[in-house]
Formats: sequence, structure tokens, C-alpha cells
Amino acid sequence: MFSKQFSLFLKRIYRAICARVLKMYNSSLCIRKNSKYSLKPFRYKCTCFSPDNEKLPHPRSGHRIAADSMNFYSFGGYNPLIRLEDYHYEDDSYIDSYPLFQELWRFNFASRKWTKFRNRPTLPEVLVSNAVILHRNILMVYGGTGSPFGTRCSNQLYICNINDDTNPMIEVKSTGQLPLPQYGQAIVYHNEYLYVIGGTTGFEYTCDIHRLNIKTFDWEIVYLCNGQGDYEPEGRYRHEVGFDGKRIFVLAGGTADIVYDMANIPVFDIETKVWICQKTIPDHKYDTPRARRCHGAAQIDHGNAVEVFITGGTDGVSIFSDLWRLNLKTLQWTFFERCELPQPTYFHAVTITPEGRLYVFGGIFSVNDEVRRSNAVYSTWVCVPKLSEICWEAVLQYSPSISKFSADDLINSGMPKKFVKRLDCNKTCTYYTWILFHLKICY
Repeated sequence: MFSKQFSLFLKRIYRAICARVLKMYNSSLCIRKNSKYSLKPFRYKCTCFSPDNEKLPHPRSGHRIAADSMNFYSFGGYNPLIRLEDYHYEDDSYIDSYPLFQELWRFNFASRKWTKFRNRPTLPEVLVSNAVILHRNILMVYGGTGSPFGTRCSNQLYICNINDDTNPMIEVKSTGQLPLPQYGQAIVYHNEYLYVIGGTTGFEYTCDIHRLNIKTFDWEIVYLCNGQGDYEPEGRYRHEVGFDGKRIFVLAGGTADIVYDMANIPVFDIETKVWICQKTIPDHKYDTPRARRCHGAAQIDHGNAVEVFITGGTDGVSIFSDLWRLNLKTLQWTFFERCELPQPTYFHAVTITPEGRLYVFGGIFSVNDEVRRSNAVYSTWVCVPKLSEICWEAVLQYSPSISKFSADDLINSGMPKKFVKRLDCNKTCTYYTWILFHLKICY
């Protein structure tokens, strides 16, 4: 009887110490500014990377990212302004790809930590203006170019299981009617087919459509723009696309000399295989987005309608920082006046989580006419998320050290497994070891 009561007493003391240390530790971080959590959709927020990061990606442009609920994954990129001696890698292999980044990174939203995949020898050598998509746990990387741009282009598909950062990236051996080797393409995944739209060789531009059967890895021509159709779009690269399950919407893009607007959008029906030109409905105050290329886009499906978000880009003279939304059902444009990137940016990478948070990583911006590249991460909600997501964000703000707990301890404490899985948890850290570690900090 005595031993049972004593055991309960020790558990209470243990929990009290945990609560006290957690409070003291959190008060020593950003929370000491007495900042209160509030949901702010359509307001960009700069992500402060965790101090636990040993390495960060260098500033870059021309890379691509894709996201799930836990992380986004960044492939490739380019930066000719970084000196070789500024690299901080564990070997000299980066010299082979300089000034390109032959690397794949994972950024965990909850812990704000970067992890570099350990599969560099298997990555392709074309590392700029690829097309990237994430289907379940498979990252697909298609096309792209090396440096100098256009001297080497690709029509190859690479895939990687992102569940483990040691998994290799595998080149898919395909047959059939392959697209031209190009870069700046756009892709859509639908019903076990990967659709490839447009791109450039560096000299010629197309808006042809091919598709790859993911089961047989056989390519086929869907549509070649050869002037026979009434509404065939002009060739282009660095365009973006939206997809509603039946129609592909080609959003802007351009050539070295021309950029295309989004007042009238080329739309391709994958069932009838017909192009049409679809007039959009302008914003009630700001009309439609200006013509551009090298912008970012991502879409979210609300069930009753698909919405595509467009941000940044350039027309060759001006650089943009704006955010627009296109409803693919109504074709209505909406401009978000109070949601702008901190600086106009192009050749950046954009993705959106299934829950509706938009992420922007890297890109080119200008300071006093001097070209610079970024490795900053900005994000914003582009919808009102579920209450559980709001609560999760609040937990992360008030307990920024939560990823230091083990997953088992968090689950045992009552935290839903759905959210614990999102953490980049240290599996060897228990409440006890965490307390001992932070007692040394607090005292």
C-alpha cells in the first residue's frame, strides 16, 4: 500500500517538474516577447529556422519544391554568386555541379529544421527549371537543364521515395513517343498518367502535351501544337498550370522575348483533346494579373472547386511580389492587396500543403539593381483551416521545443498521432533526458 502511494507521489513530482521546466524553457525563447497566437490568413510570415540546424541550404533560384502535411522537399537550384570556399559540405563533390546544387532537402514545418538527403550520387545532373510533383510518398522530378542553360536538357523522369533520406533517386527507363528534351516544363499527375506540357530547348518553345503511363512507363503523344487547331497556344516555358480533373489551364509563361497574360487562358480538355481559349473574370478592382514568367503557382481542391494561387514572377522588366487566386470553376480572379512578398521575387519555388498553407522558398530579388538570391521561407494560409490545424499552430508557437520529446512520450501524453507524425522527433529523447538537458540551460 505504502509503495503504491509513494509511486503516485513520485509521478506527481515528476509531472510538476516537467511543467515547470517546460514553462521556464519556453519563456526563454520567442515566447518571452509575450506574443499571442492569432490566425492570420493571407499574411506572409517569415519562418525562423530552428537554432538546431547544423546546415542550411544556400540561397538559390530555379529550384522546385513539393509538400505534404509534414514537410516540403526542395530539389536542385542555381547560384553563380556563391564562392566555392563558401560551401560547407562534407566532401568535395559539389565542385562537379557548381554553380548548380545537386541536392535534395527536406524542411520540416513543425521543427523548422532542414535535412539534406544523403543520396547525391543518384541525383540527375540537370538541376534547374525541372518540373516536380509529389504523389503520396513518391517525389517525381522531370526534365530540366544544366549550366550553361540549354546546353543539356532532359526528357527523363526520376523518382524518389521520400520516407527515408538515404533512398536513391531512380531514373525511370521509359519507351514510346518521348517528348523532346527540354526545360521549364509543367506537369500534371492524374489517373496513373503524368502529363507534360510545354517547355524549351533553349532555342525553340513548345506547348505540346505528352503523357507517361506510370504503370507501363510508356510515353504517348496527347497533342502536338502544329497550327492545325483554332486555339493552340504559343510555345512557352516557365509557365504554370492548374488542373480540375478534366482540364489543364496554362497560366502565363513566355519566351526570352515574350510573356503571356492571364486574361485569356489556354485550356486543354484531356478527354476531348481540344484546346480552347477561356476568358477569365477580372478582380473587381485590380483586373487580372500582369503577364509574366518564372512565377510560382500551387493549387488546392476544396471539393466544390479548385483554386490556383499565383505569386511573384517577372515580365523581363518588372519583378512582382503579388498574390492572386483563380477559381477554376468560376474563372474569377481575386487579388490579395495585403498579402505581398517582402520583396518582388522570381525563379522562386512555391507549393501548398493539403491543409491549405502556401510556402515560398528562395528565388531572385533585386537590391539597388543588384541581383541577389534568397534562402528565406515565407508562408501563409490561403484558406481558413480546420480548428485542429489552428490548435496545432498554437501548440508549436507556445512550445517550440516540442520536437525534442520522443514520439512515444508525446503520444502517451495524449497528443494525437496525426500531429506527432508531423514532428521531426528525436526518438532517443525522453522526458527525463530532456529535463536534465534543459535544467543545465535554465540554471
